Amino acid sequence: MAMLIPRPPPGAAGCAEYEIRPRERRSFNNVLDASLALDRLGRRSVARIDVTADEVVLAIDHPLARGRIRDDVRLAITADGLRTQLPDGAYPELALPFLAGWLPLARERVSLLAYISDRFVVRMYVEPTGTRKTREVVMYPDLNDWVQLGPALSRLARPLYRMAYELAPPHRLVRFEGPYGPPGSPEIVLELSRHFASAGDESPAASARV
Repeated sequence: MAMLIPRPPPGAAGCAEYEIRPRERRSFNNVLDASLALDRLGRRSVARIDVTADEVVLAIDHPLARGRIRDDVRLAITADGLRTQLPDGAYPELALPFLAGWLPLARERVSLLAYISDRFVVRMYVEPTGTRKTREVVMYPDLNDWVQLGPALSRLARPLYRMAYELAPPHRLVRFEGPYGPPGSPEIVLELSRHFASAGDESPAASARV
């Protein structure tokens, strides 16, 4: 049964900078090459989370060689978890890596329903893979939502989104590796560089939006 992402834990609000670079070894060879699209000036990605009594707002800002990716996702806090009304052209799988650390991951995988590939609904699985200095998980789509491959081929062909989260709440994203978007998207690596816990602290968001 698919679940909702739960309400944010204490301390979830804040602003984080991430180093962003192309993935060294891609899972799939395609025409969408992150090394051609990403910024080469060393500017960092920014993810900002604001939390009120009834809403979570995630603002993402990624520098590109020509332009930027900016995405704001607003999620209502309900008794069951977070819900959202997505605007046209939104790709919520871009937001999932920053929010999936709030899931109650133990030893078994959980599933979510996400809009992907321009309003197509797909089941996404989040599965714990280990705990060392961080909580490590993989996320992957159910390819049988596109075409019936069967369980064996699905395991071999599925694209993996790899994430690592801080062990302690609020389980902030430390590292992301994989396609940034639907399967076939440019493959990138995000690594946490620094974090500011509140709006009153020095914020990297201002410099990122210049």
